[in-house]
Parts: sequence; structure tokens; C-alpha cells
Amino acid sequence: MPVATRVRMGPSADGSHEHIEGVCTVFGTYCTRGYVAGRIEAGDVWYAAAAGTSARIRKIDRCPRDGCTASPYLTTAPDDTDANNLEHLPRC
Repeated sequence: MPVATRVRMGPSADGSHEHIEGVCTVFGTYCTRGYVAGRIEAGDVWYAAAAGTSARIRKIDRCPRDGCTASPYLTTAPDDTDANNLEHLPRC
């Protein structure tokens, strides 16, 4: 089970917000957003972990920001802490 502990963000095409570019695993390996999405589609289960908690990473069709078409995209389901949400992980 791959575990992301850090995230790499980058600017959107129009510069209005940041996108998840990829994640860094507990072992320090960098994986692109497309790679992780492909592995999830293939049946792998990925988690984001921080502050002693974890959340399952899900693939979604595109960035949730209105008008943004970055695809595929990654997210975590809301839970009782922001610490394990992809956008809030430390940067890698």
C-alpha cells in the first residue's frame, strides 16, 4: 500500500491556483499525478498520511476548480482533520 507523506504543487495553466503535480512517498520516491491516478485505476490503494492519521487518495476526472481542465486529478475524502488532505501535506 503506497503512502504519500508530501505533495508537489504547481501553478495552474491560468495561474489562478495551484495544482497537485505529484506526491512523494514515505520512501522519498516522487510519483506524478498521472502515475498515481493510473495505479489507482489498476487497483492499487494509495493513502495520504500526516500527524498520525491517514486518508485514502482517490482519482477524480479533473481539478475541482471551476473552469479548470487539469486531468486526471487526485483528492482525499474529507475527514476530521486537514493534516492528511493532499493539499495540506508538506511540500516535496
